[in-house]
Amino acid sequence: MVHHDTNRKVNMFTIAILNQKGGSGKSTVAECLAVAAYLDGQASAILDLDPQGTAYSWGKRREDANPPVISVTLANLNDEWERLKEAGADIVFIDTPARLDNWAREAAEISDIVLIPAKPTIKDIERVEASIKLACIPEPRPTFVVLNQVRQQGDRNAQAEKVIKEKRYPVCPARFGFRVAFEDSDTLGQTPQETEPKGKAAGEIQLVYQYTKKLLNQLTNKKVNRDDKKKGSGRRAA
Repeated sequence: MVHHDTNRKVNMFTIAILNQKGGSGKSTVAECLAVAAYLDGQASAILDLDPQGTAYSWGKRREDANPPVISVTLANLNDEWERLKEAGADIVFIDTPARLDNWAREAAEISDIVLIPAKPTIKDIERVEASIKLACIPEPRPTFVVLNQVRQQGDRNAQAEKVIKEKRYPVCPARFGFRVAFEDSDTLGQTPQETEPKGKAAGEIQLVYQYTKKLLNQLTNKKVNRDDKKKGSGRRAA
């Protein structure tokens, strides 16, 4: 469970996992990154906004209480998000539903970063643009694509990445492969980093997490610089 540390300033980051096409692997990505953050010493949590409750069911199968998975609706999303912030969470992942634009938009609005998983298929790639536009309503925010269920054979993933980059959408240099380790660990309410920590799937998760963490650090630095400038502009010359 998330524990509140009264000795530190609460600075919670929120990442919405969004794609308007079903079957893109949003829940798996949310679960894997939340566990990666937890293993990295972060107080992480998942808000499952998807009515199907895939991440929530995963959490119930899980023996470890961390990261907590909370089932939410559009009505109590902000309340639960605020509660996690007050409890001292470092990073919260929101698993969003497909084809429910207003639900996904609400999640994006309270997020610092929007992550869009996409399988390297033409149907998935076609939905990336719509998902990015939805994520940036009412204002632009850092958004990037993570290719998911990438097969080792063939050049489909390279073609998919090329198409996305041609549209000038950021693509994570790491990706999730099409590996049985994801299915095996899911049965236990775990992720490959826990069941096969030295396996290829675990390595892929760690690379995607490190890329995400790097973006969050950049956001932190920008905020610090803005705050310093505001303080400086308020000083009077002696």
